[in-house]
Amino acid sequence: MAGISGIGVLPEDCISAILSLTTPSDAGKLSLVSLTFRSAAESDVVWRRFLPRNYAEIVAASDISGELSLCSKREAFFRLCSSILIDGGKKSFELERFSGKICYTLSARELAITWSSDPLCWSWKSDPQSRFAEVAELRASSWVEIHGRTRTGRLSPNTLYGAYLVVKISEKGYGLDLMPAQVCVQLGDALQSSQGSVWLRRKEQSNLKMESLFYGNRRERAIKLFAADLGDNFDSNGIRDLRQRDDGWSEIELGEFFTGEDDEHLTMSFLETKGFQLKSGLVVQAIQIRPKH
Repeated sequence: MAGISGIGVLPEDCISAILSLTTPSDAGKLSLVSLTFRSAAESDVVWRRFLPRNYAEIVAASDISGELSLCSKREAFFRLCSSILIDGGKKSFELERFSGKICYTLSARELAITWSSDPLCWSWKSDPQSRFAEVAELRASSWVEIHGRTRTGRLSPNTLYGAYLVVKISEKGYGLDLMPAQVCVQLGDALQSSQGSVWLRRKEQSNLKMESLFYGNRRERAIKLFAADLGDNFDSNGIRDLRQRDDGWSEIELGEFFTGEDDEHLTMSFLETKGFQLKSGLVVQAIQIRPKH
């Protein structure tokens, strides 16, 4: 507290400059110290520093650009802590409230989904639980391939990020439990690459026993072939499962990467192309990119 008292005798603009070197969470806590700290903590000097470096570009591309242009920098920061649509509603942007780090989401329409324009394979529809106007639902295909691409310049620098495919499985879904899918995140010219595998749906033990009666060891042979293709990246005990979210969706971690100061290409992928049977019922909303803590 002695240190805080010493800072308190400084001019308000000096205190603002010091607070701008902290975090939004710290600035909020320090604003409770005194009226001088509160006034300094609410200044544009502080909150301009907390806003992302591409703030002007984000505002220009958003659906609330007029609203943000009238806000103070502090008000703009907290408005951006609630997800806003950008780029014609096909992407969304959000700031973490306590750190100011960027969360960035690509809707299904911004993803490269193989055969998504074929109505026999995929259908596009609205979903009341989706942030975006449309989601893609797999109707029938033996080949599922999804890619997302962006640049790290849209994200916070020097930050560890995770990329997540946001999905759910319809009640009539089938064929999604034969083999794990391959997932990958690649940064730049493969200087950073994160790979793994994930089950869209686990088979019940009773179904496994019934399946073995009809198909023998075909499933086991298929998984061994999958493991051979992945080599050391495959670990039967380390295959991830879908993770439930609080918004009615599930997510698949595609991988992680670390952003530096450079603006690099980022590629994210999900592939289930080794199975031999038709699959249906996978509903794709987006790929979300957010900081890992």
